[in-house]
Amino acid sequence: MTIIYIAADYVDALVKHAKQLGAGESMTEVLTGLVPWPVASVAIQSLTAKDHSIFAGLTFGLTLGITCHGLLGYAAKNAKTALDAILLDEQYLAMRTNAIRFRVVGYQDRVSLFVDSVLSVETPDWQFLHLTVIGSLARMYSDLYPNRILTATFTTPIPVAVTSKYKSPLLTGITWQEEAGVFRVDVQMNVLLSALSSSDETLNNLLVGQCKAATSVAHTLDEAVVMVRNILRNHLADPPSMSQLSQQMNLSERTFKRHLQKSGTSYREILAEVRTEAAIHYLQHTTLNVDEIAFRLGYSSTPTFRNLFRQWTGKTPKEIRLSSNV
Repeated sequence: MTIIYIAADYVDALVKHAKQLGAGESMTEVLTGLVPWPVASVAIQSLTAKDHSIFAGLTFGLTLGITCHGLLGYAAKNAKTALDAILLDEQYLAMRTNAIRFRVVGYQDRVSLFVDSVLSVETPDWQFLHLTVIGSLARMYSDLYPNRILTATFTTPIPVAVTSKYKSPLLTGITWQEEAGVFRVDVQMNVLLSALSSSDETLNNLLVGQCKAATSVAHTLDEAVVMVRNILRNHLADPPSMSQLSQQMNLSERTFKRHLQKSGTSYREILAEVRTEAAIHYLQHTTLNVDEIAFRLGYSSTPTFRNLFRQWTGKTPKEIRLSSNV
């Protein structure tokens, strides 16, 4: 049975958005990593109980800045063009969720992006999720090209008489169309091909490598590996040993090690990947200094962290931070 999952920070964003509207007061932030879809569904229900608008998902999507998408967002930010960013989303979206899929179809003069969900059309989350994705795409374009407004056609099952009434500064260039059961974005090719001022090929290659590794883990949906990653993410300052992890999972250390090997990884590799992800997040998304980051990642020596970080990424912490303008 396939587990439908979503990145926990999307759920955190939902909870924060709901609280801003006066809903979800009792809800708290969830653990980092990937969480089962029902966790997101509870947050969506809390939000829509307060915001009864058919456009609750669209409004939420427009709040999701490009860095809300984790490593994938940073990779998109450092891509060559918006088209390259969209293709990254299509290829590596599974590292963030498998509840939705992108299909990018290129024509001579335009690009069509189909948004397909594995959720049943009968579930209350279905329309919310699709509209969230469409809104986040408009926001992503605005973040990639700060002085531009996306010019595109948004096709949804919602009557044009309804969608045309939705107002947002980010959607002034949008033409709405109606088609049963379809969520699609059509954009002229030339709108997506301008070079991004934030593009950094070296950093993009590094981040794409991280996305590839994270997507590989998500695709296998090996619950043991996902569990190990989540445990380590939340205990980086004092990570449990291989022996302690195996005890938590009711396995002998030998069996646990063999299980990880069959999944194509190891305790040391998972810990390095999780530390790399966390280090990049801290450097690009906070103002913590390198000593504080090293401490949070479980290093007693900042020089050791600096050396390992360069081995992992090919860049120094300072170079990563400068690329994010934090």
